[in-house]
Amino acid sequence: MTTSKTLQYINEAHRITQSNGATEKPIIHSKSESQKRFSKLIIPEFFSVAPLLRVSNYLFGFIFCFTVLLSPVRESAAQVEISSSLNPVGSGARALGMGGAFIGVADDATAASWNPAGLVQLEKPEISLVYDKFFRNQSYESSSHPEMAGNNGMDADGINYASLVYPFQLFDRNMVVSLNYQKLYDMDKKVNFAFKRDMGIGILSESISFTQSGSLHTFSPALAVQVTPWLYVGGTLNIWGDFLHKNGWQNNYRSTGTGILGGDPVTTKVEWDNNSSLKGVNGNLGLMGIYGPFMFGFVYKLPFDADLRKETTFTQSWDWPGVAFDTTSTTRTVQNMTLSMPASYGLGVSYRHSDSWMVALDLYRTEWSDYTLRDAAGNVMNPVTNAPIADGHLKDTIQVRLGTEYLFIRDKFVIPLRFGLFYDPEPQTKTVDDYFGFSFGSGITWGPVSADLAYQYRFGNDVTGDVPLPGVKSSIDQHTLMMSVVYRF
Repeated sequence: MTTSKTLQYINEAHRITQSNGATEKPIIHSKSESQKRFSKLIIPEFFSVAPLLRVSNYLFGFIFCFTVLLSPVRESAAQVEISSSLNPVGSGARALGMGGAFIGVADDATAASWNPAGLVQLEKPEISLVYDKFFRNQSYESSSHPEMAGNNGMDADGINYASLVYPFQLFDRNMVVSLNYQKLYDMDKKVNFAFKRDMGIGILSESISFTQSGSLHTFSPALAVQVTPWLYVGGTLNIWGDFLHKNGWQNNYRSTGTGILGGDPVTTKVEWDNNSSLKGVNGNLGLMGIYGPFMFGFVYKLPFDADLRKETTFTQSWDWPGVAFDTTSTTRTVQNMTLSMPASYGLGVSYRHSDSWMVALDLYRTEWSDYTLRDAAGNVMNPVTNAPIADGHLKDTIQVRLGTEYLFIRDKFVIPLRFGLFYDPEPQTKTVDDYFGFSFGSGITWGPVSADLAYQYRFGNDVTGDVPLPGVKSSIDQHTLMMSVVYRF
């Protein structure tokens, strides 16, 4: 191995970026002489200068494997990075059926999430429960890695929302207080694909799988006040913590690689497990105004710094006979970090043409450029790309939602029909990924009971997806079913 090749070996193997910022494993370079064993190198021509130089270089490479690969290498350096984007979840089947255009409507218990001022429209005590089922399919195409082409599917379900509402009067004002459980972000992912890595002296073929499960949810007391007959105000306190289940997520990364490097077979294995939990407090502020058949709504969701605890177990093994290297190393770490959640705000307007027909429109902006992750050492990262924030902030997004509801009113029951369209982009560093969708729903109100069912289809073509590598594009289809039940006392 020449001196220049040795330097190349060092530089390539040190392609380890900041914590959680790398996208590839450290790359090990060798030469074809690696197939020779150490005994064969040392004994012949022992007093010759050239063999001694070769011996020293091989010994250096051998020692380097141990000092670098067995040291506590950051786990992010040994994997293909998987996107850590959040998946916001809407609340309630009625709102979902209208495409999420609900800021200027907000006349059921889920108003605590959409616009807390709307709670004052509820006239009777009630309890509600919402269940959702989520399906996601993702297909990959890559000009640089055609072996990645394929499809991944996953599904998840659980309690989406639960509430207890109590209207009352105080100081000659109508008021409503509610206690709410709401799932705000779904963290479930499932990714499987093949990946070929050019190591310079051969190709390493990897089989990669990534699974993630969990959600972020809150316990949220809310209060709304009717200031005047045409002006409502309200607020929600969101307590992010462990309630019905853990507030956080778990992910598992597995990679097995095989190949011929420098004429010798190589086998690698990576196992990377994260257990993350989040705690914090923020609030929602809402306003609603009435002007004739129009109702206007505004909501502001406050930014906050959440405490994020991350427990990581990282195991890496290499079996490389060519440099007499066969070892397994395990690193366990616990990190206390700060996740800065961004502010978001929206405007909504609804128009009630009659007792039977209503249309609604929402515009909603999220300041994703303020979404950052800070570790205990003060390093600030982009939580989606895991790169240093100096490499670029996320782009802010603006959602557009349009929905309608028509009621078939009968003597003993009411049957609604709902439909909605929406544009719901996801943030990336240089741009946003465009997602579109539609929804529809129906249900029945009979006496004190209301039951609603809604379906939503959301899709994005040529989007970043879960594997943000250069040249990789994804097409994503998401299907959501949601069912709500309300009982009024």
